[in-house]
Order: sequence, then structure tokens, then C-alpha cells
Amino acid sequence: MAVVISAATQAVGRLPAPTAVAVGVAATIAVVLPGSWSLLNHFGRLAHEGAHAVVGSCLGGRVVGVHLNRKERNGQTDLLTTGGSFTTTVVGYFGPSGFGLAAAGLIAHDQIVPVLWIGVALLAILLLSMRGVFGITLVIGVGWLLLSIARSKNAGLEAVTAYALSWLLLISGIRGVRDRRDTGSGDGKTMREITGLPQGLWYLFWLAGSVAALAWGATMLV
Repeated sequence: MAVVISAATQAVGRLPAPTAVAVGVAATIAVVLPGSWSLLNHFGRLAHEGAHAVVGSCLGGRVVGVHLNRKERNGQTDLLTTGGSFTTTVVGYFGPSGFGLAAAGLIAHDQIVPVLWIGVALLAILLLSMRGVFGITLVIGVGWLLLSIARSKNAGLEAVTAYALSWLLLISGIRGVRDRRDTGSGDGKTMREITGLPQGLWYLFWLAGSVAALAWGATMLV
């Protein structure tokens, strides 16, 4: 697989700056508009809950299940752990921004196709812990789409998709924090219980980190 990815990557170059900006503008519009965001919100939740699961596992916890609620547009990651709840909880809102920033870093080093393959691999791992028909269907659908594009040998399509993926993750990270601040979230309440600091302070922290990630990512994408 490494040989195949390497060969494909050599044939896929970065997008010209104007095109990269156009993809970013399109991603911004998609995140801002209520209709498209109602769908993209679930994509952002995958990254959010995936971050909880990855960090929780790395800190020695065991992921019991990841759940996505279609109607409430939220999710939950159940972990069995004896420690690391602070870090695991904090990282959730940085999930979309973090994955988007990682994708931008790969793109900046001309690693376009690996962005798609890594996305497929992460979704495959998440699928093992996903519970519920909606969540499982969403993971399989997004994974199949990325896999199909990664194997398409269409350099233009692969590049645009990788850029769009990075932009969407970076921008949706900010929208996700704003929405959860307005509606309340379990993570904010958990951090208040752990630290005694008000929820509003944590939302400002998450928002500042997400904005910083977008600014940094944009410099690598354009």
C-alpha cells in the first residue's frame, strides 16, 4: 500500500493559491449556511468524538462505544478509564481543528493522497467502536467516499477533496464550539466539575484554539 500511495502522491500536486482560496470560501459558505451545516455538523461530530476516543485510548482507557444522535445532533464517547479524564475531555473540541491542521500539514509537504488514505484508516478504526445505525452508516458512507476518490487516479479530484477536507475540519471546529456554547454541552459541564472554572471560560479557550488552528492551517493551504 505504501508503494501505491507514494506513486499516486507524486502525480498529485498542490492547488494554485487562487483555487485553494476558492475551496476555502466554498467550505466556509457550506459551514455557515444552516441547510448544509445540518449535514456537515455530523461530520464535525465524527472528528470530535474520534478525538475523545483516540486520546482516551492513548492514555490507557478502553473505548466502550461511540454514539451519534442524529436528531439532537450531538454525540457521546463512552470510555472505561482510571485517569486522563481532563485531557480526554479537553481535546474533544480541538478534534476537528486538530485533524484539519494535520491534513493541512501533509498538504503543505505535497502529501495529498495520504490525507485521503489516513482519513479512510481513521474512519475504519472508529467504525470498530461506533454504535447505532446512524453513526455506523455515516462512517461507512464517508469512508467509502474517501476511498473511492483516493483510488480514482483523478489528480484534480484528489487534490480538491484533500483541501476541502482540511478546510471543512478547520472551519467546522469554530462553528462547533460556537454552537455548543449556545446550547450547552456535556464537555463544558465536565470541565467545570473537574476544574471549578466556569463553562464560559472553557468555551473561550476552545474557541481561541480553533481560530488559531484555522489561521495556521490557512497559511499552509494557500
